[in-house]
Amino acid sequence: MNLKMLKSIEALLSHFLATKRVLRYFARTLSNVLVFMKGTFPLRVQAFADRDWGGNPDDRRLISGHCVFLGCKIVAWSSKKQKSVSRSTMEAEYRSVVNATAEVTWVHALLVDT
Repeated sequence: MNLKMLKSIEALLSHFLATKRVLRYFARTLSNVLVFMKGTFPLRVQAFADRDWGGNPDDRRLISGHCVFLGCKIVAWSSKKQKSVSRSTMEAEYRSVVNATAEVTWVHALLVDT
């Protein structure tokens, strides 16, 4: 067997094991649900965003994150390293808020449809 074929088999095996792990997780958590009782708390959509501009001295790329709450329960969150370098802290903050706003808009659209 050549080296390329061995690496391909290793990748296939690692993807198979990861898929099995995800399926086991789903099987164990089928009963986990978010329950929203009427009148227990106000159903407000709130979002929080943060960023770390140039925190990594190697590449100076932005790491941004946000979380969205419906009432007191978190319904969406994200954290990711951006592909480009921000020119200022203001630009970094703007990018983070834009991502959070898009998520809030999506959650709001889900609530309006129901």
